[in-house]
Amino acid sequence: MRTTDPVARRLQIARRAARAYEADPAVAAVLVAGSVARGLADDTSDIELDVYWSRPPTVQQRQAAVEGAGWHRVYAEEDENEWADGLMAGGVKIDVSGFVTTTIDDYLDRVAGGDPAAELQVRITALLDGVVGRGEQVIDAWRSRCLPYPEVLATAMVEQALDLRPQERLEMLAARDDVVLLHRDLVDGVQGVLDALFGANRVYAPHPFHKWLEWEATLLEHRPADLVARIRSLLRAEPAQAAAILGALVHDTFDLAGRLVPAADLEPLLSAYGLRRVVGG
Repeated sequence: MRTTDPVARRLQIARRAARAYEADPAVAAVLVAGSVARGLADDTSDIELDVYWSRPPTVQQRQAAVEGAGWHRVYAEEDENEWADGLMAGGVKIDVSGFVTTTIDDYLDRVAGGDPAAELQVRITALLDGVVGRGEQVIDAWRSRCLPYPEVLATAMVEQALDLRPQERLEMLAARDDVVLLHRDLVDGVQGVLDALFGANRVYAPHPFHKWLEWEATLLEHRPADLVARIRSLLRAEPAQAAAILGALVHDTFDLAGRLVPAADLEPLLSAYGLRRVVGG
């Protein structure tokens, strides 16, 4: 029976697609990731399916899985780390991300060494939050390597995230009413604040651009007061007010990160953020 609940319906579709991949003995593990696995999907959400191969798949293997599910492929892409296939099923797009298991092993090693690249954390949160099909032991072994959150990563995250454009630049753009550049910088500043907060809280960031803001905020035990409301307000405020709201939020984040990640060298970053040029002569 077809369900009208968007999460349940997409899980049904995802499991059918997963079975088509699981039929190939070269597939070590399959899991449903993204908003469907997290229970956040709505009627417009795609399905994310991660497939972990024991060896690089051939074009024929990937196509056989698509045909096995009885659907058609709408795109096929690949790079040095990933095979991506897009399927359409019942009006819902399935984004299949394929990796060899050694690639995930390498990603986990890099994160353990403090590499703050967003893509690595996206892959880890898929492992931690995903709904597992085949390969539970494989996924469990990877999950055990992700926890606890590496201290070296917390330091790298806050140091990278809080390397922000100076507050003076925001005020200058606001005074000039240069709203396109200002809003680009405002969004970059919000991204930096959120990245730093995830690092300071020792929580892997589930999306490189912080999709699902309300939900993401619930993952952050330590955060500035009224975090989400302040982010929403600065994106809607007049230019000068928006710059001031972000400036206060950045300073609150520096204070919090300094307390929670004492190993991070934040003083030079804070000085650079507050740097003022000499005007006149």
